[in-house]
Amino acid sequence: MKTKPQYITILLLLTIVGSAFAQKSADLSIKTEIELAVAKEQNAFKNGDCDTVLSMMDDDITFLANGNKVPSKQVIGTFCNSMPRPFKTPLSDNIEVFPLTNTSAYTIRTLEFSKDDTTNIQELVTKIWKKTDGIWKITHLHSTAKKMNAN
Repeated sequence: MKTKPQYITILLLLTIVGSAFAQKSADLSIKTEIELAVAKEQNAFKNGDCDTVLSMMDDDITFLANGNKVPSKQVIGTFCNSMPRPFKTPLSDNIEVFPLTNTSAYTIRTLEFSKDDTTNIQELVTKIWKKTDGIWKITHLHSTAKKMNAN
């Protein structure tokens, strides 16, 4: 029995399309999980629940603040506890989630705050998330703030 080339092509296309839909579904699931973890971590930070914030960070987290390495997770806790609250409402706040695998993703958050009539502060926060034993934790955090002209 001869197999016609168009049947093989159709079968191959169906396999590729099916795989793409399965990957998109997995990415959406990971994205949703990360969005929930981000919301939990951000609400804890805003409310001064620094124990929850720290519990969502890997013990060996790398943290860079404006390019300078923060030496330990304990320093992050001290920083969290010393932040004056409530925070200013940002002029803009955008979070993008990028799933990498079933157990890893990264987020990029861009915020802009008014400093005064002529200056705004733009903050860019990148976090790498890793899922271990069913729990998402931040393994890397990089935060950079810079002054910008207010428009």
